Amino acid sequence: LRSSMLQLILVLCALNAALGAIRNVMRPLRSVWRVKPRVSTLVVLGSGGHTSEMMAMMSQLSQDKYAPRSYVVARTDSMSERKVRAHEDAARGVVGDGDASAPPPYVVLRVGRAREVGQSWLSSAWTTALAFVDAMWIVFSVKPDVIMCNGPGTCVPVVFAGLVMRAFGRKAPALVFVESACRTRRLSLTGKIFYHLRVVDTMCVMWESLIEKYPRCTFVGRVM
Repeated sequence: LRSSMLQLILVLCALNAALGAIRNVMRPLRSVWRVKPRVSTLVVLGSGGHTSEMMAMMSQLSQDKYAPRSYVVARTDSMSERKVRAHEDAARGVVGDGDASAPPPYVVLRVGRAREVGQSWLSSAWTTALAFVDAMWIVFSVKPDVIMCNGPGTCVPVVFAGLVMRAFGRKAPALVFVESACRTRRLSLTGKIFYHLRVVDTMCVMWESLIEKYPRCTFVGRVM
């Protein structure tokens, strides 16, 4: 009898923990977003044009409110890091090597790519798992108020790491995905994953035609 009671208690505890995690993950944005004078921002950069789009969006945001800023780039993507530094230096008015006495209000973090271009789906399962470990370390270390991302699969592990943080109830980062401007008729594979699984709080698109097909998206206009 004692053994049965213990098993029942353990089952109820596990069920309660599972329901709590589900409740935390499914909380709408308005329940977890708190108006703050400064918002810790984690920005996930894809590569190439995706990075240019994200930097154009960041230039439209308040540098004082959305701070500190942490940029996540793939380990094999050196171009995105250079674009980040150029953007941040321009925002601060830094010329040349800048003022060494003033620490930059941002940091660049690196994560493994979930999948390289042309990589087989079989081997990408392993690289995705490694990227998720990197993403978990980054998200739990930074503890951002908002995670912003666009573009390819680099952001998928980071977004799911944000969901894990929300499930544990430690902090509830707002998850914002911005679809690329080149997507005029249908979402990208990453966009479709986030849209159909409903794992992001806000999905922004830059073309009105996408709203007709994906009504839960938010039209934000063209940023470039």
